[in-house]
Amino acid sequence: MIFRRALQREFAEIAGAVFVTLFTIMLTTQSIRLLGLAASGKLASEAVLALLGFSALNYLPVLLSLTVFVSVLLTISRQYKDSEMVVWFASGLSLTAWIRPVLGFALPFVAMIGLLSLLVSPWAVEQSERYRERLEGQDDVARISPGTFQETARGDKVIFVEGQVGETANVQNIFVNMVQQGKVGVMMSRRGYTELAPNGDKFLVLLNGRRYEGEPGLLDYRRPPPGTCWPCAATRTRASSSGASACRCRP
Repeated sequence: MIFRRALQREFAEIAGAVFVTLFTIMLTTQSIRLLGLAASGKLASEAVLALLGFSALNYLPVLLSLTVFVSVLLTISRQYKDSEMVVWFASGLSLTAWIRPVLGFALPFVAMIGLLSLLVSPWAVEQSERYRERLEGQDDVARISPGTFQETARGDKVIFVEGQVGETANVQNIFVNMVQQGKVGVMMSRRGYTELAPNGDKFLVLLNGRRYEGEPGLLDYRRPPPGTCWPCAATRTRASSSGASACRCRP
């Protein structure tokens, strides 16, 4: 009885420390990966915590399996290192006496791992995929995050918004780089706002903006000639997930 209680107590102490360590390492690595995607504009910043939670649920069976293995291994190693095994052997116990304490410690973990593997992990993977698909289904303007360069789905535009005014749709210090017909166009504006069209398309409206266009590698960047829509007071630029884009002056 003393032997079994001593082992159960040591298993529990080591398992707690091992699980916390492994879980922290997993959270750190996943956070670095997701934050890197968010910083590069490939993932919305508000999706980091949700995807991190789904990843944690998905990795729990693996972490618990490693926890059981490492806990038993470290306990046996310490028993031999501190010569406690000699004491147990001298008391008439053999290695087979470890079977019941190890099974008593491992069986609850086995049941939990089975439940997580059969129910929780598949659900977490499914929810994560649905969440990603829902984010990818958003148009490019909806994915704009202040402080990051956002590339559109077709890769022909890069949009940067420095900040958002409170909880409103107003934004400030907008930069848009777009490639059309072999020419690079650069639009800048100190302020603007996002607008929702009746058909559901989202527009980024630039107020009192400036546009320059030219060919890459040449020093001939210039403003478009008068009569185009760009010198107007407000320009709407749309970049949807389907790749369609349009720009026009506001009447």
